Amino acid sequence: MSSLSPAIASAVHHQNAPSAHTVNGTYTGLTLSTFNQEAFYGIPFAIPPLGDLRLRYPVPYNQSWTGTRNATVRSDSCPGFDKPFAQGFADGLTMSEDCLTLDIVRPANVQPGDNLPVFFWIYGGGFKAGGSADPRYNTSFMVRNSMQMKKPIIAVVPNYRTSAFGLLASKEVAAAGVGNIALFDQRLAMKWVSENIRAFGGDPSKVTIAGESAGGSSAGYQLVAFEGKNDGLFRSAILESSSLLGASMNTVETLNVTYQGWYDNITTTVGCNTATDSLACLRTVPYQKLFSAVNGFQFKPYIDGKFISQPPSVSIAKGQIADIALIMGSNTDEGTAEFFTPRGTLNNDSDISSLVAHLGGGLNSSVVANILRLYPDDPIQGCPFGTGPERFADQGFQYKRGAAISGDVNIHAGRRAFAINHSQRSKHPIYTYRFNQVPWNMQEVDVTTTAPVFVTHFTEIVHVFDNPDKNVNWIGPYPIISELATFVSRSWVSFIHDQNPNNHGLEGKPAWPKYNASNPQNIVFRAGASWVEKDDWRREQLAYWSTLWTEIMT
Repeated sequence: MSSLSPAIASAVHHQNAPSAHTVNGTYTGLTLSTFNQEAFYGIPFAIPPLGDLRLRYPVPYNQSWTGTRNATVRSDSCPGFDKPFAQGFADGLTMSEDCLTLDIVRPANVQPGDNLPVFFWIYGGGFKAGGSADPRYNTSFMVRNSMQMKKPIIAVVPNYRTSAFGLLASKEVAAAGVGNIALFDQRLAMKWVSENIRAFGGDPSKVTIAGESAGGSSAGYQLVAFEGKNDGLFRSAILESSSLLGASMNTVETLNVTYQGWYDNITTTVGCNTATDSLACLRTVPYQKLFSAVNGFQFKPYIDGKFISQPPSVSIAKGQIADIALIMGSNTDEGTAEFFTPRGTLNNDSDISSLVAHLGGGLNSSVVANILRLYPDDPIQGCPFGTGPERFADQGFQYKRGAAISGDVNIHAGRRAFAINHSQRSKHPIYTYRFNQVPWNMQEVDVTTTAPVFVTHFTEIVHVFDNPDKNVNWIGPYPIISELATFVSRSWVSFIHDQNPNNHGLEGKPAWPKYNASNPQNIVFRAGASWVEKDDWRREQLAYWSTLWTEIMT
């Protein structure tokens, strides 16, 4: 969100409005005078998915017009569910089905032909909720960094359908061939950028797709989509805390024992269970009634045979993946996120065994025994890491043991395995990081606010966007932490612009090495003293997970 009030924004808009001539017609944006930037909000890339277009793949926006259309107000965000069913990634968002739009922010006075690199951000939120209007993803600070670095970029943030509206799955959905709608929404937004970003002064051959959590996983799924054929839609990617390798994925065959019951519950709730075509019936249900019925069901992408034809681990092993430059990393204590590790229930070996045994499609007793050996009940080795013998026993006597396992299987093991494979396979660089700065107040709203928090999931976001605004995940009052945010954000800008994160223009910072499997290194981001480390921590543990991708179904 710009820092301008609507009244000021409106006044600036009428005074000296920027414009862009797209394939469909001309848009008028607004000036963000505080930043010396221009914004175009709420630009549709698809026909609104209403009526019979609900629960279908997005259809390219095909209207054309003469004159100009205003692009000065964000559209509604796509429907997603919120507390008490989920973390609050729908907080404050106005939601409706007419949501397939994107927002663009650029430096002022950029012209077609300037060919600025493009940052294409895919928001996270567990595939449950999210939107371009979330103020935590205000791209103006990052674009301002790019301007100060004299490496200007354009930022694009699309909306995509989440929850059942974007990821409904069942035998009926599979038979109709309309799975993974959310990923198709993202892809169509990329195609819109490819066809239109020149009108805004961007270069369609210099797009970096990026995201965190479900957004980072989405970016990863875009890499393996269509067996790695990316049609030149992006030249690089940034995957933050991605579960591309780690998240279990259903196949069409396994939907029957996972999501089918949810689908049946929804159709029964809205009275479509007796219809000859229950999916067609769902397209006729009033929005609010359907929204209430799907609330709380967390559908995720699955192997649909179309967008994703095989488990990502197979795509990577076969090299059927877009061959591009990458940044990929994770946060030290990913496992403390409440959606990764249960609180209050992990008290003994039996509890840990059960947690492990239920991973993926189920792990056999010998595998479970190996994992328990690799992760002993020793709080000094547990997560949050580096917290010594403290057990945080009020969260479970063996909570730290479980959090170490959950963080590794969901995030860390896949990050390392991917980096090793990429560095051996690709001519393009991959740069890896470990983010290691706790939130200023040990609170990470929407992830966990109950101790222990430490360097949990999502903590790097405010640094990437270098966002000083007092949002629910505020950077805090300490200059040393704000300085780290500037370093992280400028490193991202440098990579987007140059495919190298080291041209950030700051003195006294460690050089971020390209990842090399024979001498693997990460940069570690921490306030006051970032450094380069050897990427060999928990070597045996992370390597073991890499032998289990098939069982984990990832």
